[in-house]
Amino acid sequence: MHIKKVANFPFPTSLKAASLLEAENCLKALEALDCKDELTVLGKAMAHYPLSPRHSRMILTVIKNTSHRHKCNQSLLLAYAVAAAAALSLSNPFVMEYEGNDSSRDSEMTEKSSMGGNDKDIDKKEKTRRKKLKEASKVAREKFRVVTSDALAIAYALQCFEQAQKSLQFCEDNALHFKTMDEMSKLRQQLLKLVFYQSDRGGFEQEYSWTHGTLGDVENAWRVSSAHYPLSLVEERLICQAICAGWADRVAKRITTSSRATDGDMISRAGRYQSCMVDESIFLHRWSSVSTVRPEFLVYNELLETKRPNKEGVTSAKRAYMHGVTRVEPAWLVEQAGSSCIFSPPLTDPRPFYDVQADQVKCWVIPTFGRFCWELPKHSLPISNDEHRVQVFAYALLEGQVCPCLKSVRKYMSAPPESILRREAFGQKRVGNLFSKLKSKSIDSSATLRMAWKENPRELFSEILDWFQQGFHKHFEELWLQMLGEVLRETQEHPQCKSFKKKLKGKSKSLR
Repeated sequence: MHIKKVANFPFPTSLKAASLLEAENCLKALEALDCKDELTVLGKAMAHYPLSPRHSRMILTVIKNTSHRHKCNQSLLLAYAVAAAAALSLSNPFVMEYEGNDSSRDSEMTEKSSMGGNDKDIDKKEKTRRKKLKEASKVAREKFRVVTSDALAIAYALQCFEQAQKSLQFCEDNALHFKTMDEMSKLRQQLLKLVFYQSDRGGFEQEYSWTHGTLGDVENAWRVSSAHYPLSLVEERLICQAICAGWADRVAKRITTSSRATDGDMISRAGRYQSCMVDESIFLHRWSSVSTVRPEFLVYNELLETKRPNKEGVTSAKRAYMHGVTRVEPAWLVEQAGSSCIFSPPLTDPRPFYDVQADQVKCWVIPTFGRFCWELPKHSLPISNDEHRVQVFAYALLEGQVCPCLKSVRKYMSAPPESILRREAFGQKRVGNLFSKLKSKSIDSSATLRMAWKENPRELFSEILDWFQQGFHKHFEELWLQMLGEVLRETQEHPQCKSFKKKLKGKSKSLR
């Protein structure tokens, strides 16, 4: 709505300043708002979806990441992503009625026992019913367990539910709430239609539009019956990364301690965590699909407080349990929630490098995440310093990372490529000339080098020639043609490149 100061908007019911601040912080964590409180490109795409920003962030992250992936079943990936979003929108469908307060049930049974034998029989039947329900639920949870995410476990159960001929009987056999599953199924279909509606409508960046098939393709992939959980590791990781992006402000880290609490056995079973949202310890419920692996980092959908009896049967204090848990990798926190990270100065060891796949010069840093400053493993980020970036790219160019043909002729160089990384070597003509030319032309990537060579195929010719021994100069023009071919690739038939080839024709010699 292009309203800059949301606090000044005349809401029908006034909102507390703390609530507005919490909402604003959530949108920043989801990277929908930048540091100036302006909508980001992602935020504008999220605004097109009439959904919770968490769910729109999750779905758009899957769509964006899928555009860079080809080794996966894209239709099934989107189908499961939307199903996982539906699962995280509703309550847990697995029956948990038998998990009530054991001590209170025992007291009720004691009171009933004084009223006659019939009540005792009823209590026996109730105990038997609860026992069967507990066993059925245990079997069902193992059947649908996905150790990386509760949402994916529920999505798998939902897929089986929609394929079942008798859906009500399916829920009874697998200890699932029919109404919740039915509502989840309808929501899944609505969300999927919404993705295609928004993609067809456009109005935002192409990377946030689904272009990998039709609605029918996705539904057909979803309807394929599978006796086993059908997602590959790549597809599963993409969805978990997207869930991490949508719940980036609800991250928890496992607490490792050698001390035992008064009810330490129960804590050990449950899994104790520190959340970046609350001060108190929170717990991973033993019925969570993720509880068997107890990952170091995870995100959760919500916290529910539950009173649990201790060994003596006395009800203990309330304990907050995480629900809708998904395991996340530390690198995802940097990639999907970088606004919540603080980065160290660039490390000198390991030294900066040229990332061929990303076509960027990067350095290593140590990130810390959240208000508790959890230290994450070292992470690579693009170098911001222009001179340093050009210097590292020059080294990568000479070493053959940009033009692989240079690797086979490195022995003919007058100086090793590493010398351009040493500031004291800048007094040498070959080092200073190459660095100055790259810097003046802002050449710090394969893409910028390609643009320079499209304009002038002789750019850098003399500067790189100076790096080779005199005896190799007669072969350099043939080498240069190979370099042009490797960098220009599909554009090597550029008119100026053709002219350059024509000049070389007849005097070129094969390099051995």
